[in-house]
Amino acid sequence: MSQCQRCGAAIAPGSRFCPSCGRQVLDPGAATLLVGAADDALLAEVRHALSGEYDIDREVGRGAMAVVYRATEAGLGRRVALKVLPPEMTLNRELTERFKREARLAASLEHANIIPVYREGQAGRFLFMAMKFIEGRSLEDIIASQGPLPVPVALHVLRSATSALAYAHERGIVHRDIKSANILVDRDGRVVVSDFGIARAAEDASLTSTGTMVGTPYFMSPEQCAARRIGPQSDQYSLGVVAFQMLTGSVPFQAESLPGIMHHHFYTQVPDVTTARLDVPLPLRELIDRALAKKPENRFASTHAMLAAVEGVPFPEEDRRQGIAHLRDLAHGAPIPVVGISALPALASSIRLTPPQATPTVAPRATTLSRWAIGLALATVLGAGGAAAVVLRRAPAPVSAPTAVVVAPTLAPPIEEPRSATPAPVDSTPRVVEAAAPEPKAVGRLRVRAFPADAEIRVDGQLLGRGVVLDSTVRVGTRRLRVSAPGYKSFDTTVTVVADEITALARIALPTQDPE
Repeated sequence: MSQCQRCGAAIAPGSRFCPSCGRQVLDPGAATLLVGAADDALLAEVRHALSGEYDIDREVGRGAMAVVYRATEAGLGRRVALKVLPPEMTLNRELTERFKREARLAASLEHANIIPVYREGQAGRFLFMAMKFIEGRSLEDIIASQGPLPVPVALHVLRSATSALAYAHERGIVHRDIKSANILVDRDGRVVVSDFGIARAAEDASLTSTGTMVGTPYFMSPEQCAARRIGPQSDQYSLGVVAFQMLTGSVPFQAESLPGIMHHHFYTQVPDVTTARLDVPLPLRELIDRALAKKPENRFASTHAMLAAVEGVPFPEEDRRQGIAHLRDLAHGAPIPVVGISALPALASSIRLTPPQATPTVAPRATTLSRWAIGLALATVLGAGGAAAVVLRRAPAPVSAPTAVVVAPTLAPPIEEPRSATPAPVDSTPRVVEAAAPEPKAVGRLRVRAFPADAEIRVDGQLLGRGVVLDSTVRVGTRRLRVSAPGYKSFDTTVTVVADEITALARIALPTQDPE
């Protein structure tokens, strides 16, 4: 029996969801292999460093740069969420400044639909930030367990989240990572936006500049995928993806690789939500289509204008009360009546990553994406340096080894919007760079995730990446896998790579070395 990190309830082996709070606890193909007690050691050290100020209960979440614990503030007896920057992260000055800046930005926002930040400080080797602890569930958890949501529920969430963003945008702050995982619902049915951790003030480019891509691929705007400077319209696009996900149970664009997802954001027409369900009001469909426009100037001029459009969707008082009641039930882990939908039309092929009429451009210098608990070497996918973070929740279909060199995707989307709701047929013939074809070899693909994020992942002595290796091509057969990082015990094993298949390993968490 394992234990839910959110509520502490016992979870039967193989269960995908906590029976108490409904949290998704098992992501097929993304389980964690605990090689040692590194996480327990970190928790013990944090407890010691913050003793007297906070009584720390347990870990409840882990992001790209911080660990979140549930705690009680001494004296006041107030329940808080403590976001703690691990000691190894404090060695990086840029990360430290980003963490402090996050606290300042978040603390400056006072809105009913934004999580309040109480304080930030340093204790021993740890930087920390204390914020209100939300008793409830994330929208991501709710959709994962419930599926498509009733229109009144979706409208209530959309109104609240848009109101929060309009408030932040008015103060020059762009969230940059709006997604269902960062929208929380408390047990009273109140909706709050969390994690302004990679937000930035629009006028401040000291820490994040053009050429850096930050976000979560499924929810990223085309300009965000292209690592261009972004504004409020990028958050509008991401919120449009969330709205689509609430109504259909899935994000509009899915693919087997990061370039494939980006390709869809650049070129593929968003599916019409009314093909999946007929109860979506026309004004809501039009709002989603506008928010998901490829070009920022074709979205809303301001997020206050988007909020006005959301509030203009018919929403009778009885529907509003019903929506809040359903959200309360969902926040407590109780199911509500299932919403039946029809299948969405298949997306156009993303095999050709650059349309015939487009001119390939140079990819940005450094790209960085943020995703819960994962770092991904974008060089593995795009052939450019930098780190990314992505979770592809569906196991990809087997991928055959390429026999020719495919042109890398352009990161500059076309200037025209798609002209019709039906995507034009795409010629799926890969574009080939003229080069001598190498002798074919039997290969498979290997997917490995490791902690800490800078851990070296080697196969047969060859460095494949750090932190994450996503579907790296490896010759078939039994291969020696070694994961190592300074200050941690190494992990050695053998893996069997099968031709034309993806071998996905459980996440490998290295234990810290014993003090001498």
